[in-house]
Amino acid sequence: MYMKRQTYLAIFMAVFAFLASSCGKKSADEIFEEQKSGVVLVLNKFYYEVEMPGGQKLFFNGLDQNGSMVGFTTNENEARKNAQMLNGTGFFISDDGKFITNRHVAVTDINAQQLKANLANIIRAALMQCAMTARQIKSQYNMLEAQKAQFMEYDFFGNVIAGDESRIASIIQEQRKLQQMYNQVAESAKHLQSANLSNIKVNTVCNIGITYDGQKVNGPSDFLVKNPCKVLKVSDKENADLALLQLESKKTPKGAFVYQFAGDGNKKYFNGKSSEAKVKIDQQLYMIGYNAGLMLANTEKGISVQMTSGRVTQTPDGDRITYSIPTVQGSSGSPVIDENGNVVAVNFAKLMGSDNFNFGIPLERIREFLN
Repeated sequence: MYMKRQTYLAIFMAVFAFLASSCGKKSADEIFEEQKSGVVLVLNKFYYEVEMPGGQKLFFNGLDQNGSMVGFTTNENEARKNAQMLNGTGFFISDDGKFITNRHVAVTDINAQQLKANLANIIRAALMQCAMTARQIKSQYNMLEAQKAQFMEYDFFGNVIAGDESRIASIIQEQRKLQQMYNQVAESAKHLQSANLSNIKVNTVCNIGITYDGQKVNGPSDFLVKNPCKVLKVSDKENADLALLQLESKKTPKGAFVYQFAGDGNKKYFNGKSSEAKVKIDQQLYMIGYNAGLMLANTEKGISVQMTSGRVTQTPDGDRITYSIPTVQGSSGSPVIDENGNVVAVNFAKLMGSDNFNFGIPLERIREFLN
């Protein structure tokens, strides 16, 4: 009789625990409503700066499908005006405006092999620019020389007998300036002709800002001026496409949800619950982000973040989690969460032509990055 009571009690407790956990579990809609305020739409407006061996700087906006430079110019203002823009997703992980996104959203790297093939074209273009500038300087010099002759009087034999000395002196001064410019251009051309391609540096000039769910967006200034950001850290590991950024105000907006990663790690960013960090095949997952960036997010009511769902489609290997959550450009950097709302990965890529093989950076790599 005692054993039966014990058995009934055990069954009752198990059923009670199950019901209690079921009652306390939030629905996907509830998780979305609670957490969407912590997910941001990132805008990166960027161009590239080339530092030539002679000190000259050239600019371009990217490489086309053939690896050729787009928007090549020697005028930085022109490059800035025509800069490329890309969108991504990020999510807050602290109260001081820090948020996580992908490295390829925060720092737009150029394909090294394509760039190497382009360096010779850069030098050739720079030499052409030098030659054109030299011709322009020489033309201006000759025009001044012709003007100078107009202010002189000559005798029958061509000797100068009088002239407007003040005006002539002014012209000579201008010619000296042009001569200095010509010498500088000639020196730059000399450096370019003897340039070692490995010494040429290419820098990405990025201007980054964010906006939030429900905010109105009319142009880039609603990101870059209202909510400017700076890059604090990017991962140098190939298998960890991660970047840590921060609002320049160093303040997470009031009421915005602040995410924590599941499992052990830096107490600022991890919840310390190892049992919540495990991801298994066929497990239900959700992603909150901005699929297709502004194309889908910008509505009449303002920016609108989306929640999508899928399942783990492949046994996690420690370097990536594979899932069937549909993703497109713009969702890079989105938090991937489990049914309890815990962040278990950061979305970063997809296998082209398939929605069953999209990839997230797992907690192991995130922990290494943040620690």
